[in-house]
Amino acid sequence: MSDSIAGTVLDCLEFAHSGGVLERSVGLDQLPRLADVLVATTGFLSVRLEGWRDDAGKAWLQVDIAGEPVLCCQRCLGGVKFPLAISSRLQLMAPGEEWPDDELADDSADAIEAEKALAVLSLIEEEVLLALPIAPRHEKCEPPSGTASENGPSPFAALAALKKY
Repeated sequence: MSDSIAGTVLDCLEFAHSGGVLERSVGLDQLPRLADVLVATTGFLSVRLEGWRDDAGKAWLQVDIAGEPVLCCQRCLGGVKFPLAISSRLQLMAPGEEWPDDELADDSADAIEAEKALAVLSLIEEEVLLALPIAPRHEKCEPPSGTASENGPSPFAALAALKKY
């Protein structure tokens, strides 16, 4: 059995009802939407999915993701390691089932529609994207500074000469 989670598809409700557990890794290079915010797509995320039914018969999916992708610092444009430790509890809602507005008000769990063919890789990518900061940056760093000697003469130098007259 491969250690990668790419291509894995689950029947959510069946997975939860049988108490399934899936532990795999996913390469950062397999997450194309995440690649836009990464400096490099090398590395892996550890993923663990666990399904269960509670005493009331509700189906649940626990998603745990760990890793340390290198994001692009929005201040200096360098790489900044971002430790991920995601733990999401998702209530699986069967098609046509009423969504539990009141029960999920405490924000400890979310609800998703239970699919017969859930692409695990898409679920993982969604959870990671939701956990990332909007503008990642180092705690202390300097913004990039260009000097005229590096980039040639300033395009405004000619305007400065005209201003003298």
